[in-house]
This record gives sequence, C-alpha cells and structure tokens, in this order.
Amino acid sequence: MYKISELTVDDYLKKMAVCDFPGPAAGSAAATAVAMAAALLEMSCDGSLRKNGDNPLLAESIALAAELRQAGLNLADVDMAAYGRVITAAKNKATDREAYETAMKGATEPFMAILRHCHRLLGQIEKVIKGSFSRVLGDLVGGAYLAEAAAAASKSGIDVNLMLIGDRAYQSRYQTEAKALYQACVSLKVEILGQVFSGSSADLQPEAKAVLDFWFDPANQPYWFLKNEAFDMVIRRQFYDCWVAAGKGLLADWRDTIEGRLAEIILLDQFSRNLNRDDSRAFAQDAMALTLAQEAVRHPDYQRLDPLRQRFVLMPFMHSESAGIHQLGLPLFEALGDPKTLEYEIRHQQIIAQFGRYPHRNEVLKRESTAAEMAFLKQPGSSF
Repeated sequence: MYKISELTVDDYLKKMAVCDFPGPAAGSAAATAVAMAAALLEMSCDGSLRKNGDNPLLAESIALAAELRQAGLNLADVDMAAYGRVITAAKNKATDREAYETAMKGATEPFMAILRHCHRLLGQIEKVIKGSFSRVLGDLVGGAYLAEAAAAASKSGIDVNLMLIGDRAYQSRYQTEAKALYQACVSLKVEILGQVFSGSSADLQPEAKAVLDFWFDPANQPYWFLKNEAFDMVIRRQFYDCWVAAGKGLLADWRDTIEGRLAEIILLDQFSRNLNRDDSRAFAQDAMALTLAQEAVRHPDYQRLDPLRQRFVLMPFMHSESAGIHQLGLPLFEALGDPKTLEYEIRHQQIIAQFGRYPHRNEVLKRESTAAEMAFLKQPGSSF
C-alpha cells in the first residue's frame, strides 16, 4: 500500500476523489488538516523566532508542531489502512460480527488520536498568541480554524462509528472522551479568536455597548429571569428609547459587529419581556429577534463570543413556538456546553411538541386554553 506522505498533493486528492478502498477518506482528510494546522504553527513560530531571537516558548512550539505535523501524516496512513480493514470485515459481518466490531474499533482509534492532537495543537496556538508573538498572526488563526475543523470531522467520525459498535462500555467511554475533547477544542478556538480580535468591538455603538455592559453586569445577572419591578424600571428608564428604535428596525447599523447584533437581540428578546410584563407586547418582537439570531449564528464572529453571550444570541430559538425552530436550535444549545441551559431548551421543546405553543402565554395573548393546557398550567414550573 502506498504512503500518503509520498504522494503529490494532486495525486492525494485524486485518490481521495475515487471510491476505491483502501484509500484516503474522512479520517485521512482530518489527519491531513491537523498536519497542515501544525505546519502553520511551526511556520509562524519560525518567523517570530527569526525576528525575536531565542525564545523558549517559540522553540517549544516549533518542536511540538513538528511532532504533530508528522503524527498527522502518519495518522492519515493509519486511518486509510483501518478503513480498509472495515471494508474487508463488512463483507462477512453476518457470519463474523466480532471481527467487524474489532475492525470498527480499529477505525475509531485514528479519529480519537486526531482529536487529541487537535486539542494539544490548539492549546499551543493559544499559548503562542498569549505570548504576543504576532509575526504571522493570520496563519495562527488559520491554523486554529483548521484544527477545529479536523476536530469536528473526527468527532463526527467517532459518533458514526460508535453507532455501529455494540460494545456499550466502549461506546460510553469514547463518547464521553470525544465530547469533552471536542468541546475543549471549540473553547480553545474561541479563546484564540478572542485574544486576536479583542479590539474588534472598538466600532461598537455606545448605545449597544451600554446594553451589553448593563445586561452582563454581574450585579444584574441574578435578575435575568425574575419578575422584579425595580429591575424592570431601570431598564425602562435607561433603554426604552433604544427598545422602541429596535422594534422599528432603526438599529441596523448595530449589526456591523457581532456584539452589536447581540445587543439588538437582547433589546428585542429580553427587554421586551422586562418592559411589557403581562402584556402581549412582551412577545411582539420575537420574530424579529429570531431572524437576527438566525443570522448571528451564521456570522463568522459568532464563535468569538463567549458561551454566556452565545446563550443570549440563542434565546429567541428557545422562545419560539415553532417545533421546527427548536429542532434547528437544539444542536446550537448542545454546542454551548451549558447543561442547565440545554435542559431548559429541552423542556421548552417538549412543551411545544405536546401543545404546539406555550400555554402560559394564552391568557396574555387572549388565546383559549384547552383542558389539557389548563391541567398543565397547574403543575409547578409550567410557566418558567
């Protein structure tokens, strides 16, 4: 069997483009991606080392990057061979299930190794960026994106393989590790982008900044989901005019930054509820807030927001009375890595699945409640 490292790039891609196994597939692609990400880190550190002279962090990073670059190339070959064994074992799966399971486990190992390498690589990129070595900053960011993409592909490969493996203990162990590693990779990439683009909110409109500063002030966070007249009055006094302008679509210039988009969503989705307790206007801006949220999660800077801020980008998905919107929103809440918020989303989704709407809104919206809804509303916690 040929070695991927001995192929030209053109030949490698041509072999990947043909359904002829054993041959390179998703695992090899992920392994190559992490090797390229490592090479970008190595190159960036080499450039900084030449400019700044000897530096222990840069030397350490070059050594690790070289190790991971070679490991990635090796894993591309390992994955190709492992997948070839799966293809062979699958032909006799009905008569030799044990051999098939062994082959599937063997094909899962390269994905897990790639995921571990991605985590190590992203951690090192973060260290270099925190060290203020910005000789080739764009390449470090590119490497971070490549490593995260390799991690995502590996996590997906693991998930698919585990569905085909009957060993429950093996499934549980690898699902747990893969999920934790992938979430750590995403968090590291977000941290990296935050370090690089920490000054990108300089163009944030003062009013938008005021909304964010107020909402995320630790002193105000205990009142987020409580009915508190004094807190509502502060919002009315400070932000009523902004809220009115947002409802009229007059704050479109806030959308130049992801932070501005978040501030507009908070105005429409959260402040609407604070300013209109027991009033149908509390929900009047939900559709607009949802549209902004759908656009925001597709924005390249969404991943730069920390999970707490991402949470409030996603709140319009939770507030929607559409089952389809909840199906779209659930993976986004899962990606937050916040079990409590995910639990609330699942509870909201279950209510929509049961009733097609939120019964606790019926009275305010002058909707007639069914007998089932009235019984439900008598249960503790039914109104959130």
